[in-house]
Amino acid sequence: MGFVKLSLLPVVLGLGMSSVIRAQVSTDCPKVVIDEVDLQGAIHLPGTVKEQLVASLRHREYEENSDWIGDVEDRVGRAETEGWPDRENQGYLGFSVQARWKPLRREPGLLHVLVTIDLDEGQQKRLKAITFRYVEAHLVSTALDSGGLRKLIPLNDGEVYDRDKFYAGLDAVARAYKEQGFIGLTSNVEMQADQTNQTVAIFVELNEGQQYRWGNIQVIGLDPKIETLLRSQLRAGSPVNPKIIEDFYRDNKSVLPVGVSPQSVKWRHDDEHATVNLTFDFL
Repeated sequence: MGFVKLSLLPVVLGLGMSSVIRAQVSTDCPKVVIDEVDLQGAIHLPGTVKEQLVASLRHREYEENSDWIGDVEDRVGRAETEGWPDRENQGYLGFSVQARWKPLRREPGLLHVLVTIDLDEGQQKRLKAITFRYVEAHLVSTALDSGGLRKLIPLNDGEVYDRDKFYAGLDAVARAYKEQGFIGLTSNVEMQADQTNQTVAIFVELNEGQQYRWGNIQVIGLDPKIETLLRSQLRAGSPVNPKIIEDFYRDNKSVLPVGVSPQSVKWRHDDEHATVNLTFDFL
């Protein structure tokens, strides 16, 4: 019996010390636990998404002195974006989320709270206008003046804003520039929303850069007749146009080696002389 008592004593003491340590740690690092969540304003979020969001927040614990309310807002923002991916294609630009909390009860080292989340999904916006601005001198021919560029964007003034249509048009603008040798074009988009009239004005700032021209063309392992055809389309000194290369590979696929593609062409930029040297290796 004495042996049994001796063997149990450290265990009992150990348990007592462990609970003391846990209580001390809990007191030193107080936590917040979300008991209840009140989600307001998420009109367009599917019901299942809202349920999953609330469930993911309820009973979540944070350190009380952390920016836990900011984390809650970030989680709500991500759920809005992922749960309603077509939001900007339906004209809803921007949204705001604000979370606030109030205490329910406190126990040693743990504060139980109610979190109320106000999600403002905004109102649907229509396109007011798209305006192009130029960072430096506008060098491109009139075929790509502001009017010509605007026609490349399949989104009319007065239409509900559609993100995919706008950026597809912006890609078309970039391609049009590259086909005239402006392969270094960069763009910056600024949007100004009118909350009174529920419209959005878009300003596209373009930096055309310099116009590049074809320089030295090296061709390895191609039939002489096909090589002559290729060189006739890539005349030295003419503006760089990547589409010529893409069309050449597409139109001559049947007579070119298997597996070659425009991506295998090596481009070497000479910024000082604004030229591009190419190497075609068909071996």
